[in-house]
This record gives sequence, C-alpha cells and structure tokens, in this order.
Amino acid sequence: MRRALRLLTISIAALLALGAASAARAQSPSASQDTAPAPKLEVFGGYSYLNSNIVISGNRFSLNGASGSVAYDFNKWIGAVADFGVYGQSNVASQARSVTISSFLFGPRVSWRGHNLVPFAQVLLGAGHATGTLYTTSLGNGAAPLGANSGFMLTAGGGVDWKLRPAIAIRIVQTEYLYSQFLNAAASPDSNRQNNIRISTGVVFSFGKR
Repeated sequence: MRRALRLLTISIAALLALGAASAARAQSPSASQDTAPAPKLEVFGGYSYLNSNIVISGNRFSLNGASGSVAYDFNKWIGAVADFGVYGQSNVASQARSVTISSFLFGPRVSWRGHNLVPFAQVLLGAGHATGTLYTTSLGNGAAPLGANSGFMLTAGGGVDWKLRPAIAIRIVQTEYLYSQFLNAAASPDSNRQNNIRISTGVVFSFGKR
C-alpha cells in the first residue's frame, strides 16, 4: 500500500507541476495561447482499474471496470463533477469468489486551461455498493456472510486531458486515492475501511461554450 500511495503522490505532484507550467505558459506574452472558450459540459467515459483491500485485510487485489462522469464548468477553472463507476473481479485472491463495487461520487474540480493539455484536480464524496459471492457466502469457519452493503466513499486526485478537437479529448490518465467504508472481515484498525487506488482512461466529449 505504501508503494501505491507513493506512486499516487508522485502522479499528483506531476499533474500539479504540469498545471503550473500550463498556467505560466498561458500568461507568457511570447507563448501561443489556445483562446478557445471553456466548455459548459464535459462528458467522460472509459476504462477504470481499481486496486483494493476490500474484505480481505492485507491481501490486495485488482478490479477492472468502467467509469463515467459529467462535469459542469462554471468558468475556465472551476467545475462540479458527478462521477459513476462499476468495477469487478471474479477470482478475488485466487479464492474463486467474485466482487462487484459500484461508486456514486460528487464534488468540485479545478482545471488548468491554456493549450491542448488540460490538467485537473478534484475531490469527490459519495457512496458505494459492494456485492458478489465474497459478500453473499460464508468466508469460512462457519461464519455468516457479511452481506451486500453500502458505504461512504471519497476520492482525491487528478488527471490530464489531451484535446484532439474543440469537442473531443483523450483522458490520458486519471489517478486517485479512493477511500471506502465497506464491511470488512478484519479486526481493528482495518475493520470496515479500505484504502484503494483508482486509475482511469477514456474519451471526453465537450458541449457548449463559456
């Protein structure tokens, strides 16, 4: 987990540095600027990878899925985001157990616009739902199943978009720390809380102008 958090920290720092460089470039009189207006709406859809320790403490595993978001931009810099995702794994920790996680998140986004590369940072809050045989069957020793359940979720991170055209961009990467509070078969302090990493990529469509 420490290695994953270190990678996330480096990624966020790189994104912030890129954002600062973008802002400086946009303010430079000698630099060519992208004067295209900011969009009103940005719709994202793509692949998401989730690295998690849900249910089984100390035994991390990977989930694959899809996520999408709709961002409403108040101006060139500030927007509000609604984010939705579904992630799954059919063989958790090589135990032939499945798990499906859904996320529903909302929060603010700050973007650095000025040319074709658009870095952004965001913090999202919301809830998630966990189900699958990992939750609906006994984990052994006669224990009752934990049961499908919902819990609080939070993400913090950012990404960078590459504008191909005014209305289409590629999300090169979106990297976030994702905190969740699902039922866990673990003793304190890991009980009912998880530290996860989410990495996404896909396509962004823009609508309207600011």
